[in-house]
Amino acid sequence: MSVIKSEFNVKILKKILEHRYYKQPELMNIKFRLLSSQIEYSKVYDLEEIAKINSQLDDYEKIRWKNQIRNTILNQQKIKDSRVAVFGCGGVGTNVLVSLAYFGIYNFKIVDYDKIELSNLNEQTLYCPDDIGKLKVNKASERLKQINPRINIITYNMAVKYPLELSVLELNDTNYPSEIKNVNEIIKWADYVVCSLDYYGGPYLINDLCIKNQKPYYWGACNYFLGDMFIYHPKKKVPCLRCALGPTDFSNKTSFIRYQKPEDEYKAINLTSTNIIIGTFISENIIKDICEIENINNGHYIIYDGYEMKLYSIPIISDINCKCSFYKI
Repeated sequence: MSVIKSEFNVKILKKILEHRYYKQPELMNIKFRLLSSQIEYSKVYDLEEIAKINSQLDDYEKIRWKNQIRNTILNQQKIKDSRVAVFGCGGVGTNVLVSLAYFGIYNFKIVDYDKIELSNLNEQTLYCPDDIGKLKVNKASERLKQINPRINIITYNMAVKYPLELSVLELNDTNYPSEIKNVNEIIKWADYVVCSLDYYGGPYLINDLCIKNQKPYYWGACNYFLGDMFIYHPKKKVPCLRCALGPTDFSNKTSFIRYQKPEDEYKAINLTSTNIIIGTFISENIIKDICEIENINNGHYIIYDGYEMKLYSIPIISDINCKCSFYKI
């Protein structure tokens, strides 16, 4: 039944596009190719099973996410039930949270240690001027519940640090220091983990704990018109963040995104649009992984160039000497 529906949509689509873009045949052909390929995706999914699962949603949910459910390969019930941990409620993190809340994810744990400053307001979309001086996790939680009152959020006002002398890859989790045990428990709870932390080695710590706990991991950062994103998925046998990034930063001779401190960190130039786009990219990839939609971005380093409006997807080569290699399946 799904195949017949798909073929019918493609025929109708072609007529619509021919009428709309008859002055621009090249544009029409590209648009037809892209849209028809997305319609064809439905052929490889059990649409009846997804529809059956989505039928478990209550009336409010069926109406609220009606237009999303119409994309028949999206499993809204599975989206609703998924658990996401977000480390860092700044430029990238807030935009991930906003997007996922609108997608219909109900369960979050969010971590940050900072208070909202005036300079945050151009890029961190969950906050407004009245929030200045207040904890980011508290205001983020408040705003997300305004987007969807049914959301469940647990907040952690704490810094995430990776001591220079420590490697969690060489320790049993019962021997972790208490602050790392807390981070580990959050990751164990989560189905999907997002990191947009800047300091104290947070990205590598989250990477290592996700490797050990076999959790999908999404990292993002922005500078100027450039946005960066990396995805690790344990079921895809792809490289991790350690394989993508070198061990040292030439500018201050400290380990890259691991031991930097705010006072000696190279200050990034953050633009609102770039943070929103990278946050949205991460969110869409999480949704694809939740719904088990083929995701070619796993194991790729994604660069968004807002200046030239281009997107680069670079496959990362596994480092055979990577400290995480032992844990990869």
